[in-house]
Amino acid sequence: MRKVRSFVSVSAILLLLALDSSGQDSLARVAKQHGRYTISIALEFSKKNRNPMLRVLSTIAAMEANAHATGFYVGDGLVMTSYHVVSGKLSAPKKRVLGFKPDEELEVKVYVNDCPARVVRVDQEADLALLKICNSKQVLRPTIRTSPSQDEPLLLIAQPGERKMMRRGNFSGPYAFGGSEFLAARIDGQDGFSGSPVYDDQGGIVGVFSLYDSNRGVALLSPGTRVQQLLSDYAAAPPQQ
Repeated sequence: MRKVRSFVSVSAILLLLALDSSGQDSLARVAKQHGRYTISIALEFSKKNRNPMLRVLSTIAAMEANAHATGFYVGDGLVMTSYHVVSGKLSAPKKRVLGFKPDEELEVKVYVNDCPARVVRVDQEADLALLKICNSKQVLRPTIRTSPSQDEPLLLIAQPGERKMMRRGNFSGPYAFGGSEFLAARIDGQDGFSGSPVYDDQGGIVGVFSLYDSNRGVALLSPGTRVQQLLSDYAAAPPQQ
């Protein structure tokens, strides 16, 4: 009987290891299939109330990005990112890092692949923005995962600059923040991750990285359902060119 119990115990351990390995392989496959759809968003912050001469010069000067975030293709010439990325609003500490005074109002120009991007639809409550870019990429509309399961494995793909960065984690559950409903995931975050897609192990988008709660050690994600709604709203009433 002792030998039988030992055999069962070892079998159970091997099964768990096999399942874990399978999950890791699935995320690696997702990274390979979807990594190319994640792109860098260049941001050029400047003072909002500049004198007219400086404003004219800025329109003819070459783009000089002083910050970066992440976005991902969701259709032909369409890129999704976080709303706060393109809002021009920064915290006082981040303003200081960029050389601005804490009380200065800022504006931001957005570029993708060195080309100006235009904000065509936003969901401020869910912290989402849809951009129209000048260089198109033929992609299928992403699959949205509306009901992730507790502790299921997730993959974040970010590109705050030239290099892609990937983080594995697990779904934690719903998260109320600032009067809005987000999702929480145990995934490490850092500057530039805002706007990054977060996938399940089948390549479905669970949410979009919005911010990191260092007190609880979780990332807050704009829910996939809001991503889906924003795309549907745009498709129903695209802006005039």
